[in-house]
Amino acid sequence: MSRFAAVFFDLDGTLWDKVACSDCVMEVVLPKLMPHLSEQDPAPVIVRFNAAVLGVVRGCGIGEGVRVSTADRFEELLRGYGVQDGGLARELSTSYDHARRFQMRRFVRSGAHRTLRRLRERGLTLGIITDGSPAVQRRVVEALGLGGYVQHLVIGEVEGYKKPDPRLFQRALELAGVEPAEMLYVGDNPITDVMGASRAQIPVAWLQTDHLPPAGSTPEPDFKIEDLSGVLPIVDGRC
Repeated sequence: MSRFAAVFFDLDGTLWDKVACSDCVMEVVLPKLMPHLSEQDPAPVIVRFNAAVLGVVRGCGIGEGVRVSTADRFEELLRGYGVQDGGLARELSTSYDHARRFQMRRFVRSGAHRTLRRLRERGLTLGIITDGSPAVQRRVVEALGLGGYVQHLVIGEVEGYKKPDPRLFQRALELAGVEPAEMLYVGDNPITDVMGASRAQIPVAWLQTDHLPPAGSTPEPDFKIEDLSGVLPIVDGRC
């Protein structure tokens, strides 16, 4: 018999490596981008592209409900190098989005499909708790081939709360119809995931990745796993 009745997962960084996918996609786009820039080294270009969302928000003063498109990000990046070319930004955006859709499944975390399948076979309720654009995150779930496993998708922008707000995690409890002790939450971020679940008194398994070392000021996770298959012995009560 399973120790938990429900297991919910973080999406970006946990069920798939979004950062590695973005870096891979930029390698496709850079040959089209670099000739238009004064920069010779692609590394700072990638950093500036990743930070372009904040630049767009600061420049336009847009609210949380407004989306920042890939074209907006490229336009902001080009502007930082003194290039004003909306057509080029749209061309780069199309190339980026196409390459991203093509590459995404390569970056599903090891053991994700097997773990989700095994959990569903055992009758557990499965879900995802994530921030981000609802339309984008729904497309990501389907593009990764995870939609058939997951019964509930809790998105911060839909609920009006962002991680680590415990109300987002409490919403997952409501949807699953379980008490906090009956749910396991799995995430990679010590602040948004470990802290958020802990505030809602939900047991949390921290997926240890290369990107985010544990922060000393965050709660200690109930479990630590090196890959998603580590969820199975936790659910079985073997950890």
